[in-house]
Amino acid sequence: MTHPAGPDRVPLSLKLFYGSGSVSEGIKNAAFNTFLLFYYNQVLGLPGTLSGIALFLALCVDAVTDPLVGSISDNHHSRWGRRHPFMYASALPMAGCFFLLFNPPSGLGETALFCWLTAMAVGVRTSMTFYSIPSNSLVPELTPNYDERTGLVSFRLLFGWMGGLGMAVVGYQFFFAKLPGLSDGRLNAEGYQGFGLLAAALIAGSILVCTAGTHRVIPTLKSPPPFAPFTWRRVLREVRDVLANRSYRVLVVAALFASVAAGFQDIVGLFMNTYFWGFSSDELSLLLLPLAGSTLVAIVLVRPITERFDKRSAALVLASFAVLFGPLPVFLRLLGWMPPNGDPLLLYLIMGHAAIIVAPLVAIGVLVPSMIADTVDEGELQTGLRQEGVYSAAISFSAKAASGIGSLAAGIALDLIQFPRMVSEITSVPDDKIFLLGLAVGPGMLVLYLIMLLLLRLYPITRERHTEILAALAARRGRP
Repeated sequence: MTHPAGPDRVPLSLKLFYGSGSVSEGIKNAAFNTFLLFYYNQVLGLPGTLSGIALFLALCVDAVTDPLVGSISDNHHSRWGRRHPFMYASALPMAGCFFLLFNPPSGLGETALFCWLTAMAVGVRTSMTFYSIPSNSLVPELTPNYDERTGLVSFRLLFGWMGGLGMAVVGYQFFFAKLPGLSDGRLNAEGYQGFGLLAAALIAGSILVCTAGTHRVIPTLKSPPPFAPFTWRRVLREVRDVLANRSYRVLVVAALFASVAAGFQDIVGLFMNTYFWGFSSDELSLLLLPLAGSTLVAIVLVRPITERFDKRSAALVLASFAVLFGPLPVFLRLLGWMPPNGDPLLLYLIMGHAAIIVAPLVAIGVLVPSMIADTVDEGELQTGLRQEGVYSAAISFSAKAASGIGSLAAGIALDLIQFPRMVSEITSVPDDKIFLLGLAVGPGMLVLYLIMLLLLRLYPITRERHTEILAALAARRGRP
């Protein structure tokens, strides 16, 4: 049965402006999850474990700043509302830290390079927090409609994926293309410097376009509670109240495992595509092209699917498919059932697999924030408080966990198998190290996706339950 969208529709122009800001998150995620560990490990020579620890330490800072910023934005009083002042303020600091992340001073030793990576990663993540959490908090504020929230998140994911894919293609085609006298452009340090400059400019621009484009809705957004001085006791109480919501707890942990799985896959992806599958930079840019089509398919279909089956059922089916299909090519190669490197058929097979697996992963990426927006309503029913910012901290934190925990796991795995660093030739890595790399990736993805699936089964909010929650809230407010 298809359910009508109902009232509280969000205008298309507002969806476009709202979604545009996620270009910044897509570029940041592409850089952190694809190029950053490779750059510091293979180009600059920082050990994989130290690189992973640096990004994990930045995630630990996020564990404090994410709920903190959520609480502050929930309670902020200004003529520009609760969310927009922080969104405006985040643009330039994030762009500056991102540029410096890919432009470390020359001649740094191992310890200094580790400290630089840690400091700049913290700067990027913290400034991103001041944009992403207020931005994510707008979803339940802009509409209470069960299906319209899915549509709104779809625009955000669409811009985010296109920004990340576009920046990756530009990287492979221009900044990391093969140069005369170099074995491979991916090993050229200067390419990463130009990449960082362009990405930083696009990040600042997309945040400012989104914030200015949604500025007009400030008068229609929910007002903050009566002013009260900031205290850590208040923040801890708000976090405790949010975590008391079982639906939210289940969804947050499931999202965390999904993000770590995707992050681990992305972070080791450049290692896998370079060494395990033997693709060139040109082939890698071709590999990204079908992903754009898969993303569009997922964005277009996810709302009609959830209108028919609801979000929980759709997420379970999509997660089951990811568990079964995601690691398949790696296992087939380990068993010797894939074409050898250099065979044109191999590129087409991996392109086809990527096109198929990305669609359900994008759809899950749409569903989880939309489901979290529904838990905000359940939380209000339980506590009487609207805490969009604190609830949205989970979306931001789980996305960052992709590069934080994923980088730590990837870095440790690279050092455990003693994968070479600062190689002079792509083809110089021994076959036994490449085999061990694949052995670490296939089972690792399978276990993480399986845990995500088991947790999603425990999520209790269906369409019918959400309708009951909204009815109870309306009755409490004294209106139909």
